[in-house]
Amino acid sequence: MGKKIADRRVRRTREFLQSALVALIVERGYDAVTVQDVLDRANVGRSTFYAHFRDKEDLLLSGAEKLWKQFEEHFASAAVTNETPWMLSLAMFEHAAEQRALYRALSGKQGGNIALQHIQKKLYVSVRDHLKAQAPKRKKGFPPDLLAHYIISSFIAVLTWWLDNDASYTPAQMNEFYRQLVQPGVEQIFPVHA
Repeated sequence: MGKKIADRRVRRTREFLQSALVALIVERGYDAVTVQDVLDRANVGRSTFYAHFRDKEDLLLSGAEKLWKQFEEHFASAAVTNETPWMLSLAMFEHAAEQRALYRALSGKQGGNIALQHIQKKLYVSVRDHLKAQAPKRKKGFPPDLLAHYIISSFIAVLTWWLDNDASYTPAQMNEFYRQLVQPGVEQIFPVHA
């Protein structure tokens, strides 16, 4: 019984700290926020903070990891019948719309590059693995790693623009814009059926 209470307290403390950091990033930008600012906002002591996180970056990345897990759950619950990069991008735009403040804090211009690079690496691995699995059936000679990098770099650019500009486009519209930009070139090298 005591372990459950302790686990719940740990989880709640981590959530307070993550929420405080996100709120401060939205207000000031990542670079302007200090650990002391987070402590003051979360009403948590310094020793408690360091019992959970090494530094501000570690706290930020824990939020990015939490966001990634939520995205994986969202993607798994979506009715995905055709596994293409376009289904992954649509799911990501939908999740970003649902968690807009968190995404803006972690991957928009306010969040710095740390969380964005973390998310980009995870997306890259997903797309690369999909492309490698499909490679024997597709055009040979073009490195799936390079194609995955291109697809994800382009996606991050479009997502960041959408978040940073408070664009009123829906996730489906953003996914369509992304497809119009990227799909013709991708299909020249690696035909993907949507």
